Amino acid sequence: MKTADIPLIELSGTPRERGRIYGETAKALIARVVEAWRQDLGNYKVGSISVANSDPDSYLDQFLSQTNYISAIETWAPDLWQEVQGIAEGAEQHIDNILGLQLIDEEWVFGLHHGLDKPTTKCTAFGVPDQAQGMSYAGQNMDIPSWVEGHQVLLRAMPTATAPEALVFSIAGSIGLNGVNASGLGVTCNALPQLASARDGLPVLFIIRSILEKNTIDQAEQFLREIPHASGQNYILSSRQEIRCLECSGGRVDRYAPKHQQGRVFHTNHVLINPDSSEVAELVDAKPNSSRARLHSIETRLGNLSKRISLDDVKTALSAHDDPDNPVSRVINPQNVASSIGYTAGSSIYELCDPPRLHLAAGPPCETEFKVFDFKTHTDQQ
Repeated sequence: MKTADIPLIELSGTPRERGRIYGETAKALIARVVEAWRQDLGNYKVGSISVANSDPDSYLDQFLSQTNYISAIETWAPDLWQEVQGIAEGAEQHIDNILGLQLIDEEWVFGLHHGLDKPTTKCTAFGVPDQAQGMSYAGQNMDIPSWVEGHQVLLRAMPTATAPEALVFSIAGSIGLNGVNASGLGVTCNALPQLASARDGLPVLFIIRSILEKNTIDQAEQFLREIPHASGQNYILSSRQEIRCLECSGGRVDRYAPKHQQGRVFHTNHVLINPDSSEVAELVDAKPNSSRARLHSIETRLGNLSKRISLDDVKTALSAHDDPDNPVSRVINPQNVASSIGYTAGSSIYELCDPPRLHLAAGPPCETEFKVFDFKTHTDQQ
């Protein structure tokens, strides 16, 4: 998708009204996403055996009936649950389909635990503090299924009495994959399926949006440490003053802060510190994986402490193909357009200055232009 063409959807009003605005505005896109997502649910591998055209309704019923995420959502993110229900109403979609779209990471883990040969190579994220004029940079390449191409959206969640305005990258129908808010707080995430999960925890996308409702990095970290986590995930919290990297599992939260990098952090899809392993950890680690190659690439490009990092340096690092077989920026494989994973659907850079700004490429940054998005409001509370 050309970044200039990405729909920018402004959400305001009550949580239910926000959802209805979203659903009505992106109704056609959401319908296509639901169709593609359901087809993807029905195409997977069990060991070496390909399973095509299976019954997505049966699989989805098993997934939702064997988990209890709604209880955690109602406890920790009740407004977002209202928003999800509003999306379903506005888009005229069954609530199970719209809820399922919010549980992409959790369905991935569920599939792995049920013997499905789910690929586990996903995103590349970074945080680089204390650059020129005290500016920090953070962001990530969001690697998700290639069927999302053409269905990316940018949400502008307008401020409420307690939450700042937020710019949230997503796919149509989902409440958000990553983002940055007007208080200068950003969040990225990396899937870590090697870590223990919890079938009654708070799902990743609800965590992302909840963090973007906070005003400070301290509030965001406190939230991550209080909640039960549905999926193993690494979150990089970013502000103008500092970057914090937290590996979260169903049983614990560990902060990764390498002393030799002076506050810079980089993460992909292998565990760096949290020992709370799941029963599929060895299986996941044994699968072909580009995680270490991508981590080496971005660390090499942005980890030189003798150099102040510029915005162009960040864009180049996120566009890198240092290892041609394991690039940081991944394009659609023409031989496998329906790939379940392995496509950079968006590249986000948070320029954490005063005021903060979002630089977004709505596709692989090696072939997609970045566009700057500014806030309508700004609160300097970091």
